[in-house]
Amino acid sequence: DKGLKHFADLGYQPIGEADLWQEYPEILLYSGAMLRPGLQRAIDAFQEREGVMINTVYNGCGILVSQMKAGEKPEAYVSCDISFMETVQDRFLPSKRLTENDMVILVKKGNPKQIKGLADLAKPNISVGLAHPEKSALGKLTEVLLKANGLDQLILKNTKVDSPTGDFLVNQVRAGSLDAVIVYRSNGMSNPDNLATHLDLIEIRLDPVSEATTTAVQPYAIAKDSKHKHLLGRFFEQVSTRESRSVFESFGFRWITKTEGNDG
Repeated sequence: DKGLKHFADLGYQPIGEADLWQEYPEILLYSGAMLRPGLQRAIDAFQEREGVMINTVYNGCGILVSQMKAGEKPEAYVSCDISFMETVQDRFLPSKRLTENDMVILVKKGNPKQIKGLADLAKPNISVGLAHPEKSALGKLTEVLLKANGLDQLILKNTKVDSPTGDFLVNQVRAGSLDAVIVYRSNGMSNPDNLATHLDLIEIRLDPVSEATTTAVQPYAIAKDSKHKHLLGRFFEQVSTRESRSVFESFGFRWITKTEGNDG
């Protein structure tokens, strides 16, 4: 307290709510599994620069939300979609939209079942994999999408697998256990070999008047009771650099938040 007064007397502006001082801070970060490829490089660079440890928990956002409601307290959260941020927003400072990502259909290379769009997933002898609607944002968005198009019950008959994460579904269709899956574009692009060698990507086309969406928006938020708000603010800046943005875009994300030297 005496030190801050001395700095103020010299013309410095003290910070109202400074971070807790720790020689080696540890931060608990919750993130949707779909963000792992884009986030990890930024996390590694930030840890090296700041001398901190960011302990990450990646999972389906429905599972992460359930853990928070059961008492877990991450200091920051990157959600797969704003819908899974809103349910816990009261625990966090106002969120910032970071990226967006489209849902797509993935099939085996060459598309042997000739799947052209959502309606084809309801045809006989098509084995489909979907994300779980309660355990993941991907599953919830898929459920809303199929219901809006009157396909939910028809495709449910062909659904052989439901998973809390899209990466598991990608592995299943790649292995030949499934004919088609609905996942995020980033799930398909997480491994360069997927689309180059093993899988075809089919865009989901919607009627222009449809109220459904194929796009998920990923927000970032800092916990209200975090002891490292300034540190986590700098982490957001790290994630928002041009280098980090290029990594996210290489995995199929589209950037929303402004970056250094970027106007949009």
